[in-house]
Amino acid sequence: MSQKQVLMSSPDFFKVEYSINPWMVAGVTVDLDLAKNQWNNLKSTIEKAGAEVKVVPPSEEYPDLVFTANSGIINDKNVLIANFKYEERRGEEDLYMNWFRDNGYSVGRIPSEFKFEGRGDAFVYGDYLVGSYGIRSDKEALLFIAEEFQLEPIIVELAQEKFYHLDTCFQQFPTGDAIFYPEAFKDQSLSAFESLFNLIPVSEHDANQLACNAVVINNTVIFPSEDIEAIRTVEELGLNAEVANVSEFLKSGGACQCLVIALN
Repeated sequence: MSQKQVLMSSPDFFKVEYSINPWMVAGVTVDLDLAKNQWNNLKSTIEKAGAEVKVVPPSEEYPDLVFTANSGIINDKNVLIANFKYEERRGEEDLYMNWFRDNGYSVGRIPSEFKFEGRGDAFVYGDYLVGSYGIRSDKEALLFIAEEFQLEPIIVELAQEKFYHLDTCFQQFPTGDAIFYPEAFKDQSLSAFESLFNLIPVSEHDANQLACNAVVINNTVIFPSEDIEAIRTVEELGLNAEVANVSEFLKSGGACQCLVIALN
């Protein structure tokens, strides 16, 4: 099996200068040196867990480029690029398109009238497209992707602006288990996902630490804070739990998974 590869983008120009989710306070001070240290620590933790990290060059114009999870959705060497809801991020689309093309991917687009924010709201899981809509991505986009990739859509509706992407309130593990925050979903039992995952709810406390925005590399789950009850849950599942504090990025409403997209 080939080595796992992920894509990140360095935070050289990271700042919070606009607000497009409830976590973001426009103009809040970001400690850029700390952000860079946290990002480098996350990168090295990912590498220690057995993945190769590829890096998209940062852009001074697009501070949120650092959140590569939103670049698109990947299925083998095919990628469908995001259609960002907010104008502040739309210029990222061309930068991601160029990177994927330059790295041997077949790059496609979703019809422009449908909003879609990448791995933030959907991922390929075997023969299924697992996804969410209602805040930043449209249901029609998910159905289009499922048809393009010939996958069965298993999709749910989000309920809270604070948990604006699926990856802020749901994460699945290689054991077949998944953690989720019930209050983030219209159907709090998340019954649509029951056939695919053994669902384990997390507390409001954990949800507010973005526990579900942990990133999974092989059998390692990397959480954004030590102050997370679900760390014990993961260890009880026989997985390795690590912590990479990304507090500066939480100011923008993102944590570990937001900063990473798996390439294979």
